[in-house]
Amino acid sequence: MEIVEVKSPSFPEVAANELLNTEHGIRWHVLCGDKDHWRTGFYSPEQNNFIQIDRLEKHTCPELFMLMEGELTLIIAKEDRLETIKLEKHKPILIDTWHNGFCPNGPFTGKALVVERDNFVTEYRTVKDFTPLSS
Repeated sequence: MEIVEVKSPSFPEVAANELLNTEHGIRWHVLCGDKDHWRTGFYSPEQNNFIQIDRLEKHTCPELFMLMEGELTLIIAKEDRLETIKLEKHKPILIDTWHNGFCPNGPFTGKALVVERDNFVTEYRTVKDFTPLSS
């Protein structure tokens, strides 16, 4: 088990009222935030199937995911049983359990906007700690 603490401010300083630069081809790109409140970024995993997922994470706060482009599937734990959720474009989902994700069409081909707190703790567990995936 691994534990990582994110402390405020956990986002880059950017100019307000101007378009933000985004990066492509990376798993997690924090865009901006509001100190001690929230931060937002783009999530685009390099894995392209659930077999490549070796661990799940859980935060001390919920996070909102909304698919912006491509395809992205989340793996979540419900009572220690893993399930998949295929995200739907522009349809947000609030996640408060163990999770990870993959892009079924290849690395970084799906992108979700994520909103989370600016200060939280993340715990990581291996997928072996959970019951296998169910459809």
